[in-house]
Amino acid sequence: MTLPRTETFAPTVLPFSSPEAPESPLRTLTTDLARGDDAAWMRFHCEYGPSLFRQLLAATHGDHDLASEALQQAYLRIARHVRPCDADGQFAAWLRLVTRSALSDCRRRRRGFFDLLRRRAIEPVEEADDANDGQLALALEASLVALAPEQRALLEAKYYRRESVQHIAEHLGVSVKAVESRLTRARAELRERLQTTLTNHSAHD
Repeated sequence: MTLPRTETFAPTVLPFSSPEAPESPLRTLTTDLARGDDAAWMRFHCEYGPSLFRQLLAATHGDHDLASEALQQAYLRIARHVRPCDADGQFAAWLRLVTRSALSDCRRRRRGFFDLLRRRAIEPVEEADDANDGQLALALEASLVALAPEQRALLEAKYYRRESVQHIAEHLGVSVKAVESRLTRARAELRERLQTTLTNHSAHD
């Protein structure tokens, strides 16, 4: 079953408590989280973070890096959508939905870039299999981070969000030919950085 994006359901899944409801520890916490209170976020991290991370580790079959990435994405979504709430069960269910949605998006992002590699858009990179997907994912993430922000944003738009070149061109206010040229340069830069990262990793094995 495909989960809806968090931005779609988050504000409605986590219910507002009535103003007349008596103050509860959870309401105090969620109210402070919605205000961005640092102490509240530290408390949330200590009380809820380990459980959420264990859920993600189980869902990813022990993929620590993917679970960590998904947890960070979940925190960002929680910060954006949390509302004052009194019901522990409803809050826990909402957290599970947000966390699962974040993991789904992280997996989709990986698949998008793996598709980029496997279609030979970046050559030469040997096709990954289940045994080395994790290593390739780490190398790919490191290589993407090392790119210039505009190059990374362009590749993510094309290969992660599956936007058309025409749509990207309209968004940037440039010609389709200009976008295609930028994509070519961005792929070449990513290829070079990825090859260097994989070579360095192999040299240290």
